[in-house]
Amino acid sequence: MTAGKDHKYVRVKDGAGNDFICPIDALKDANTATDEELENCVDDATVGRYAGNIDIVNE
Repeated sequence: MTAGKDHKYVRVKDGAGNDFICPIDALKDANTATDEELENCVDDATVGRYAGNIDIVNE
């Protein structure tokens, strides 16, 4: 995942309740992300201190 303000990302949860940051264009529906789609995402805890550099939109 290439982070930056020129890309849009969204927060999603998997079935187990884990949070992820995903490129918005990698998902068909942010509310029902598949395991395959989540492969393009990063665990929210991994993003950590870089979250301020990522433009996360609210869906």
